[in-house]
Amino acid sequence: MPELKPIFSTIDARDKLLEAALSAFAELGFHGATVRDITQRAGVSQGLLTHHFGDKERLWNLVGERVSEDFLEYLGPALEVEQVDAETIPTILAAYMGYWRDHPSALRLQIWRVLGAPEAERRTRVERLNRRIVPIFLRAQEAGFIRSDVPAGQAMVTAGSVIQYRLHSQLEMQDAVSVTGDALPDDAEFLRYAFSLIAARPDER
Repeated sequence: MPELKPIFSTIDARDKLLEAALSAFAELGFHGATVRDITQRAGVSQGLLTHHFGDKERLWNLVGERVSEDFLEYLGPALEVEQVDAETIPTILAAYMGYWRDHPSALRLQIWRVLGAPEAERRTRVERLNRRIVPIFLRAQEAGFIRSDVPAGQAMVTAGSVIQYRLHSQLEMQDAVSVTGDALPDDAEFLRYAFSLIAARPDER
């Protein structure tokens, strides 16, 4: 099932190429994926990819942009807050987990992004997302819902990293938890734990 929202049309080869590129990049990374593999997955000629997107790096950048667009659209309702309250950050974290759980290829692409893929797309992505999301964490911090002894951006990254780890390293987490005979917490319980790492202490509220 396609993960990227079509931006051309439901029958346009360009959307097929973007989806095929996401699949290849998610599986093999930027350096492992080839133009031939991508076009074979899309069922089109290599010349068509070159005509529409130029080279592999441009295609990588566009796939990354599409993932970021879809990510922000998915989180949109959680990010559109006029006034922060006690549920603002937990709601954002739940939406964050929901996006990556619903988009496993995008999650794998995210891992490859930090393992040495072209830096330009990565830098553009983080700057754009941070400008959109960190200010909400700062507002929550100023309102007394996020701990004050760390930068708001660090609080955001801490919670997000723990959530991503749960999703891409379930085997490791399951094994670690089972050593003491405990059961792996469900998503709701885990989200409460993730938020507890950055929540304001009782004496700060």
